[in-house]
Amino acid sequence: MTYIIIAFSLFISTVVSVLTLKRKNNKWLALFMALCSNTLLLVVATLLVPLLNDEVRLFGIGQTNLYLLIFFIPIITWVNFLILELIRNRGIRTEQ
Repeated sequence: MTYIIIAFSLFISTVVSVLTLKRKNNKWLALFMALCSNTLLLVVATLLVPLLNDEVRLFGIGQTNLYLLIFFIPIITWVNFLILELIRNRGIRTEQ
């Protein structure tokens, strides 16, 4: 379940950052939006999953893979940075 949440966060943050890049034509703003969406999605998931998972309530968050969600915030942001660089270097149209 952890990896599904991470993949979902990567997808959502990539879509948000690419749409921001196309609308504003500012890579740093798009990267900031990716960081914000990653942080929001993964922190909320980290807070909500223990409410639904009995194993987490019984053994604690350290015995599960939920700590990986917080660890993946900078990694997914870095992947988004690489995607935005690829879009800029390939010359994909970002202006409307």
